[in-house]
Amino acid sequence: MERQILIDLIPAYALGALDSDERDAVEALLRTDAEAQALLAEYRVVAGHIALLAPQRVPPAHLAGDLRARLAADRAARPPDSRPGGDAARRRGWRLWMLAAAAALAVVIAAVVLLDQDGTPQAPPMPPATLYRELLDQEGASRYAIVPDEGNEALTGELLVAARGDRAVLCMTSLPALDADQVFQLWMIDREGTRTSGGVFTADPAGESIYLHVPFSAPVTAYQGLGVSIEPPGGSPYPDRPTGPRVFSVPLGS
Repeated sequence: MERQILIDLIPAYALGALDSDERDAVEALLRTDAEAQALLAEYRVVAGHIALLAPQRVPPAHLAGDLRARLAADRAARPPDSRPGGDAARRRGWRLWMLAAAAALAVVIAAVVLLDQDGTPQAPPMPPATLYRELLDQEGASRYAIVPDEGNEALTGELLVAARGDRAVLCMTSLPALDADQVFQLWMIDREGTRTSGGVFTADPAGESIYLHVPFSAPVTAYQGLGVSIEPPGGSPYPDRPTGPRVFSVPLGS
């Protein structure tokens, strides 16, 4: 597949809206192509902000498949002269169309997560610092200590999980300083060892404590731990593994 076609597919890749062949081709490009990595990082910044601001609700199982099918059908229905691979103007048009699809998808997902399973509107998400203080006083809440990696011994903090296991907050103090082109990225590791990104974030330059919602999609018992790594802007170019050094881990028990 031509490089320019793969470049133009990166917005859809960031949304998980490609089929397996397209996804494999884009990931092969991302391993060696700096421009592709930078584009993906830009889309991941937006996606990470959405993930951290949205209340943690699991959407209906059919939603992702339905949206991917619609996106694929729309791509296939476009006339040949408007698909990627033509001149610069057509490529710009294609990318604008992909970005519009991304925006529409974000709106749909935001609408879904703001509804409970019975369709009842939900209140806006509680700020993580407020939720942390609430969980501190909650009977039955679970606490898990941060284990800093070598060189980050000044780092302290904990993961606080609600008694029902449906809400969780990380509190972090004395995170290491980042360069201007770096961010922290949260990783959740399930019992099979599969990593899932929990979004990107930065530290408070004043050194105050950082509070972060942890977007568990299953009870905490389904996970073996958390980790935070240092990554390029927008996070790791790979959806299931870090590329930078680990800052700390949070073991969640056997």
